[in-house]
Amino acid sequence: MADFGTSNPYINYAVNAGTVQQDVANNRSLIRVWIGIYRTNSGYSTWGNGTVYARINGGVYSADISGYVITSTYQNVGVWEVWVPHNADGTKKISVTGWINHDVFNSSEQGFDYTFTAIPRAATITECKGFTDKENPSIKFSNPGGFNLEVWLEPNTIGDHLATRTISNTGSYTWTLTDAERAKLRAACKGKTCTVRVGLYSNNKTFSNYKDVTYTMDNALPSFTSVTASLVNPFGALCLQGKSSIKFSINGATGIYGSTIESYAISGEDISYSGKDATANSNVVTTAGKRTYTATITDSRGFTASKTVDVTVTEYIYPSLSMECYRATAGSVRDDATGVYILFKPTFSCANIAGNSIASKSFSIAGVVKSTTFNSGSSGLYGTYPANHTYDVSCTIKDAVGNTVTITSQISIGSIPFNINAAKNGVGIGRYAGAANQFQVGWDMNLFGKLLMNGVNIVDFIYPVGSQIYNSKSTFNPNTLYPGTTWARIRGYVLGGVDENDKDTNTKTNFNKPSGTLMGCKQSQKHDHGFLHTAHAFSWGYQGLPSEVFIQNAIAEAGNPTSNNLMTSQGHWNKTDTAKTGDSENIQPTKLTYIWERTA
Repeated sequence: MADFGTSNPYINYAVNAGTVQQDVANNRSLIRVWIGIYRTNSGYSTWGNGTVYARINGGVYSADISGYVITSTYQNVGVWEVWVPHNADGTKKISVTGWINHDVFNSSEQGFDYTFTAIPRAATITECKGFTDKENPSIKFSNPGGFNLEVWLEPNTIGDHLATRTISNTGSYTWTLTDAERAKLRAACKGKTCTVRVGLYSNNKTFSNYKDVTYTMDNALPSFTSVTASLVNPFGALCLQGKSSIKFSINGATGIYGSTIESYAISGEDISYSGKDATANSNVVTTAGKRTYTATITDSRGFTASKTVDVTVTEYIYPSLSMECYRATAGSVRDDATGVYILFKPTFSCANIAGNSIASKSFSIAGVVKSTTFNSGSSGLYGTYPANHTYDVSCTIKDAVGNTVTITSQISIGSIPFNINAAKNGVGIGRYAGAANQFQVGWDMNLFGKLLMNGVNIVDFIYPVGSQIYNSKSTFNPNTLYPGTTWARIRGYVLGGVDENDKDTNTKTNFNKPSGTLMGCKQSQKHDHGFLHTAHAFSWGYQGLPSEVFIQNAIAEAGNPTSNNLMTSQGHWNKTDTAKTGDSENIQPTKLTYIWERTA
């Protein structure tokens, strides 16, 4: 409320406003505005024609004041009531002004801002906490407008409203969820947690208020009926260390509230499995004792469930085997030098478990089985085996589990590194002296000087001067292989034997001639041989001149010729002159190689 002056300094007017009532349901208030007028001095009066105006929330209202006599007594000259809509949040502020037009005076438009008391609007949730799938949600709320209320739950903030309830205006509410409602919430939650929107309608759903809270799945674990362990490659009914493995099976796995089983896992000694299959095999178990294995399933929400199964692994060790083997006398006395018997003494055992034993055993010398019935700790004597040879001995055992152990040894030649035989007519170095009148060496020899025979270098015995060596390798060079000797290459020659009694092949003969050259008296030309056989003579000749035949050999049926192997045949000799000229030398198939001749 405020007073304002006019063009007459003794006349004022007042603008007043007040709320008559609130219409909460329609979010509006009824405002009353009135304007009064008065003189500031007494004893005077003013009258005439005029109008008073009011502007309320933008609307202009007026009243006729022509009949009023203005004195020092305050008079209301205009009253108006107007409904004013509030803002959506219930608040409202407006402008209220007034002015006067009169025959005697007037005023400018003046006034003030008027603020309404806010009208309560939507009911609001003041407190709401997250909850688990086993709990009932609850809220606290404010409803100053006293509206009717409805609450609801919305999983994942994009689904349908669940668990809708009409509630009283008590300031708080706790749901009592049905099993069906819980099931729908759980099915809608695809993880371990999700968001649930808790909502509050007021005033016939005119207003809505909500809070998002965390919904936790606390009662949605998957399950399975059992995990079983069956043996792979058992020994009887035993899970055997180093032999058996274990097959694990997860049975009856299922999810809950719409979840599915995503993976299976088995963990424990000798296995670490995770995958889509409900079965898995371990590696061969490596240690003995009671072993606990854990089976785990994981559902689509990430929840897990586990069970354990125990397996007892029986301790098992491979068969053990050792043996003594050496040369001995017939009386079983060890004699590594001259013994011709072999003494064999094994020691063996197998794992002491039910059903296990040594199933088979074998002892052999030089690949020949000598015994399959020997006992641990007992000796056997086998012979005879001369001391000038080595012999491989072998022993094998196999237990009932099926594992085999084999060891081998070698019986050495007798008397090394030095031996003189019993007759004292033989010497052995690194071996047994196995022959009379011999110096036998069983080791490799590495000479750092010459090897002489009767004072002569052994190389000179093998390759005296004039010796020739054939070798197919171009890199071969006896000058470096045989120090102290000198060798020269023979190049381009074919070697033939010397016949001192033949002028064509004696030491003066030189065959290194051009083709077609007569060498000595021989030149092989194309020629024929004639043959005649009569009743009493055989003759063989060689064709010379056309008019003669040279008889070289003859045999008569009636007797031998008297001299010079010559005779006169009673048969007839036919010949043809086929003498020709030209080169008739023959070269046999030849492979070329490298030839060296020792010259010094």
